[in-house]
This record gives sequence, structure tokens and C-alpha cells, in this order.
Amino acid sequence: MIKIRHKTIFFLFLLLINWCYTQNKDSKIRIFSVSAGFGGFYFNETNSEGGGASFVLNGTLVLNKNLFSLCYLTGSEIGVVGTSTYNFNEFSIAYGKALQLKRWFNLEGFAGIGNYNQSSKNSTIISGNTLSFPLKLNFKFFFNKKMGMGLENTYSINSLNNNLSTNLIIHYNF
Repeated sequence: MIKIRHKTIFFLFLLLINWCYTQNKDSKIRIFSVSAGFGGFYFNETNSEGGGASFVLNGTLVLNKNLFSLCYLTGSEIGVVGTSTYNFNEFSIAYGKALQLKRWFNLEGFAGIGNYNQSSKNSTIISGNTLSFPLKLNFKFFFNKKMGMGLENTYSINSLNNNLSTNLIIHYNF
């Protein structure tokens, strides 16, 4: 699989933001939201277990009430003394739906496919790239019509280490 670099992800995200300001309001497909956040992750396999800090970046498009999300999720074990021994990156695309429960609260669910990459200095944890199937559930609270905070929960199913991450996100809806 292709190894995706952080600069490439950042560049694609900037292009997505730029596109949202230049798009026609009558367009059928449009930018729905962008979000970014920090949190933590946890993984548990037969011979290994770990966790640490995570970061997530999302851009979501909408077409006829169908959501299409482009997501970058990364995390690293926090080394108290020395450096971290484990990190991962996941780049994914997902399909989802949004449910507005209150004017100030949305629930979004996504299922997708992605590229999961992990590296570890621990011999019990396999390093490598694999196909992943992320499942995502977002709880979004709104301060006004456009801005808000929320929780993004992602469970990434893959052949290396299934990974659960929870991130506190700031989001902007268009």
C-alpha cells in the first residue's frame, strides 16, 4: 500500500477547505463540515496491549443527505521516559448519515475503508500496512448554527491491531 505522509494529508485538507469557499451554493455535492480534535486510543491484541494520544482531521461532503468523509487519524504512545515505542496512522474514506436530534445536537454514523499503518519497537507488535475498516460515531454539540464541539469515536478493524480512539473535536458546519 502507499505510505501517506503528514504533509500530503495537510495539503489535501487545505485544498478541501479552499474548495468549500469557492463552491457554488446551487451545487448538488457540497462541503458539509470540517473537524479536528485530540484524544486517546487503545488497542488490544493477543500478545500486545497499549494506548496513547491521538489526533483526528476530517472533511465531510454531503450529497442528497448522504455523507462522505475523508479522515486522517494518527496516534502515538506517550513515552514518559524516553521516546514512544508505538505509533499508527490511518487514512480513510467513509459513507455515513446524520441524525439531528435537537437543534443543538447531531449524531453521525460512518462506515468506511482505509489504509492503516503502524510501527513499533516492541517485538510483540507487528509493524506494517494493512487494509482497515473504520466504524465511526460522532456526537456533535452546537454553540450556534455553524460551530460546535463533540466526541468522535472510531473503531478501526484491521489485521494488525484493532484500534479504538476517542477524540474531543471542534467542528464547523457549512
